Amino acid sequence: MPSSDTLTRAAVVLCVVGLLLLLPILSSIRASFVGFYMLGSLLLLVSITLYVVAVVRELRRGGAL
Repeated sequence: MPSSDTLTRAAVVLCVVGLLLLLPILSSIRASFVGFYMLGSLLLLVSITLYVVAVVRELRRGGAL
């Protein structure tokens, strides 16, 4: 099981990559950019999930939950 720090780092990296993939859709709407938009959205969703898991795990370890 990865530690909370590893999950948080992975969440940050996936969030940055997801945001970079979303940038082309802002400049123009083309069919080829829709794939980037979908992949970026998926990466952002995964990064948010990893971050929530890391926070819950840290709260459980601290005894708050």
